[in-house]
Amino acid sequence: MICMKQRYHTIIKAETNGRFVGWVEEIPGAISQGRSLAEVRHNLRDSLSLIVETHRDEARLGLDPSCIQEAIEIEVDDQDQIEPSAVTGGDSYS
Repeated sequence: MICMKQRYHTIIKAETNGRFVGWVEEIPGAISQGRSLAEVRHNLRDSLSLIVETHRDEARLGLDPSCIQEAIEIEVDDQDQIEPSAVTGGDSYS
């Protein structure tokens, strides 16, 4: 099994009740919440992993030997640059 990293973009919003809600821009349904930034980030990773794993399992149902499986890569312009602290998981809501 080959493991590879893929980067996704998240949006995290502080709620008025002190909690955080976040979602993954590229994957509908990858949404979560938490009592802290660390917790919502952890929960988003879990949510995203589960969705990707489930989609792969469903996509591979009924494969036969004639099917070709391969990886593809695309380049996506990041119109709005993300702050480096956001990419590395820096905590701006301490």
